[in-house]
Amino acid sequence: MVGINRISGLATGIDTDQIVKDLMRGHQMRLDKVWQDKQIWRWRQDEYRSINTSLLSLRSVVSDLRLQRNFQARRVVSSDESLVTASAGSNAPVTSYQVRVEELASEATNCSTGRISAEDDPIDTNASLWSQKDKFLGDFGWEEGNTFSFTIKVDNQSHTINVDGEKETLNSLIARINKECGVSMFYDPSVDKVSLSTHKTGIRQNGAQIQVISGAFLTNVLKIDEGNEQAAKDARFEINGLGLTSYDNTYTVNGITLNFNGEGTVTVSLEQDIDRMVDSIKSFVEKYNEILESINKKLYEERFSSYRPLTEEQIRDGGLTDRQIDAWEEKARSGLLKGDTILNGALAEMRAVLSSIVQGITDEVTVTRGFEEYTGKADQLSMIGITTGYYQERGKLHLDEKRLREALQSNAEAVMNLFTRTRDKEGNEITDPAQKGIAVRLYDSVNNAMSRITRQAGSAGSLYDNSYISRTVRQIDERMMRMEDQYLRLEERYYRQFTAMEQAIATMNAQSMWLTMQFMGGGQ
Repeated sequence: MVGINRISGLATGIDTDQIVKDLMRGHQMRLDKVWQDKQIWRWRQDEYRSINTSLLSLRSVVSDLRLQRNFQARRVVSSDESLVTASAGSNAPVTSYQVRVEELASEATNCSTGRISAEDDPIDTNASLWSQKDKFLGDFGWEEGNTFSFTIKVDNQSHTINVDGEKETLNSLIARINKECGVSMFYDPSVDKVSLSTHKTGIRQNGAQIQVISGAFLTNVLKIDEGNEQAAKDARFEINGLGLTSYDNTYTVNGITLNFNGEGTVTVSLEQDIDRMVDSIKSFVEKYNEILESINKKLYEERFSSYRPLTEEQIRDGGLTDRQIDAWEEKARSGLLKGDTILNGALAEMRAVLSSIVQGITDEVTVTRGFEEYTGKADQLSMIGITTGYYQERGKLHLDEKRLREALQSNAEAVMNLFTRTRDKEGNEITDPAQKGIAVRLYDSVNNAMSRITRQAGSAGSLYDNSYISRTVRQIDERMMRMEDQYLRLEERYYRQFTAMEQAIATMNAQSMWLTMQFMGGGQ
């Protein structure tokens, strides 16, 4: 220790360090017990926080189940998707349409009326236009500085292109035209012609869609003639016998977007997406059962009170293998939340919600009971096929998917209200919890459980944790600091005493040796 000159057995041969360690063992055991208590609280805190993380995932699933859109899912079915495909918004009504596509919309197209260069002297599309001006059959209409320009009108929009013949190649100029004029142009060397088409389908202006306003390049060099244009076409179709047209091959009617792929007659139907609704409810049941099982495991887990957390000294000097240490810690951590009142209360509250009747609901569904159809109010989960099992299962939910599908097919809105209800039929907001939907109330219950656990154990991401367990751990830390201070003072006292004893014995030994020497000298 600081300020102590330790003399370990020089005079007496006593192992002072071991004796002091043995004398301090009782105090060390009390200190170890307090540390073990702290570790148990830490482990318990970890268990709580892990459960809160699980509840967070359950809350997310329940939150989705509160939303009406999950019960308003629609599915569009086309009798022949090679002719017509379709998609629908959430507000589209359930209905069907007879669609006859008479003609698809198309782009305006044009191409060179003849070759643009001599057959025996083809052009190089990557060489400058000026360097091979004589290879082209038409006149560019060159201007000062070996430049030229032209103006093209596409879909009622004019675009002027200025060209430097010494820098521009045919390929680079075609790329500019495509980018700036909104057309698709390409050169085919096998026929020595240029082809171009508009990006947009449909008839968008009178006359040619691609018009040359000025400049000789398009007409003389590339041999583009407006009279040669293949005109764009509008899509022509009938919906339930009503003749319609569209610029492009899509059309939206009552929230359904039709995409025309071919000519012919199809039936397009908008149906309730029962599969999606069932999947949403199944996901909830599975997630709830998963969380329920994990919490029940903690509530009924056996507690091995004789297995305390291992201290560093026990791990270091105990001769245990890693596997033995892990097995010990597993037992030491077991049952820390056995019979926990917070978790028991949370499960009881959630079970009460799931087994309750939603007051005020009058909507009915039709399901099969035994061999007969039964129509009744959809005011509790059991009516749509969600029930609890035996007592030994501790609240586990069971889903009768057949009955759930029957309920959704007979009245999906009634099932939606069972889960999502927050307003009455007059549109007034409901304040009585007993009249709110199951998912709405369960969401509140999960939130309450998470809040209680957070007050008990805090959360890992909080800047300042003032939860009950964290306060308890801080108090234990303060107690350990006091005990460690006492430990050091007591150890210092023991060393002082043994040092004094060693010094006294050393002095006595020295005196004894002096006397012996004196006697031996006197004898001579």
